[in-house]
Amino acid sequence: MSFAVFACFGYAGAANAQWARQTSFDVGAIRLTRDDFADTDGVNIAGLWSRWNERISVVASGAATRASDGRSTGIALGSASYAVPLRRVRIEAGGTGTVLGTTDLQPSSSVLGFARAHLLANAGGVWAGVGGGQVRNEGRTYGAATGDFGAWWRRDAHRVSLSVAPVRTSIITTVVFPDETVLRLREPVGYTDFTLAAHGAWRAFELDAVGVARTAWEGNVASASTASVAGAWWATSHIGVVAALGHQLADPMRGTARARYATIALRFSAERHRTSRIASEPRAAAGEASLVAERAGDGLAVMRVHSPGARRVELMGDITGWEPVDLDPRGDRWERRLTAASGPHHVLVRIDGGPWLTPSNLPRIDDEFGGRVGLVIVP
Repeated sequence: MSFAVFACFGYAGAANAQWARQTSFDVGAIRLTRDDFADTDGVNIAGLWSRWNERISVVASGAATRASDGRSTGIALGSASYAVPLRRVRIEAGGTGTVLGTTDLQPSSSVLGFARAHLLANAGGVWAGVGGGQVRNEGRTYGAATGDFGAWWRRDAHRVSLSVAPVRTSIITTVVFPDETVLRLREPVGYTDFTLAAHGAWRAFELDAVGVARTAWEGNVASASTASVAGAWWATSHIGVVAALGHQLADPMRGTARARYATIALRFSAERHRTSRIASEPRAAAGEASLVAERAGDGLAVMRVHSPGARRVELMGDITGWEPVDLDPRGDRWERRLTAASGPHHVLVRIDGGPWLTPSNLPRIDDEFGGRVGLVIVP
């Protein structure tokens, strides 16, 4: 099996940085139709590892497919970026890399750097960026340049984005003459992908839909459109069933061919998902502490606790990696900005070094260790 793993790591010193995380592993079956393959069934495995805070983002993912005809394909992707938040503006720079391997074919790869500027609002934002680097395919290396423009909007756990990505690079065209002479030609290509993506989440169910329209303006790349849809149902807080159906366009930047696919798999997640049952027991005693979460932009949320007479307030939950953090006094309230994805989170608070409590205004749920935690929704 031709499979390479690429991981890209970044580090920067950020005082009191709090990390959000996502780690998952899929194993399942796939039905694949590619231009260079016959229709095949196979086994597919995939993994995702990501960590991010208000400044640093690191992502590594990979997938491998073993088809019934004996061929195997593997792809690995990695990215890392560092951002500087400036009020409503966020300046970001980073790099991405991919490696693709297929049985009986030379591996292809790409390494790209990018820079983006984001303008953020409470429920959305816009961005613009440029990138460039090198692509290696069929033993040859050539340059690539990209643009990246778009806008996004979010409400609770639902989001929509629209992006425009012009690309200019090269591909290798193979010409076979009647005398079986083979000639490989490098041909510049240019195209623009318009992508509309939507994500929705309802308790234990998640749905993603993507539509792409490609306009070619140079070389031997066809204008086309495609769409895909994927859904996940979380049977438990850490195990889900995922299915996807769609059609992907050829990607000269990664060396992938045009293909149709259908997959179904089990997903194992290291992080808890929103399937926990809300308990019917009474809430914690009123007046001890209440907590609200407000979106602060740039991936941050303000966690604000009201506890009259408190001299010290601590918070602990999945957004802190279950490590206690001190909140800062603001009049009769205590608060702190933390990196937190939109959606439900599990939290506990401690007043003046006493026992850990569920905030009085939050529903209580069972945790995986037999205890109780509060359920707060970050907008």
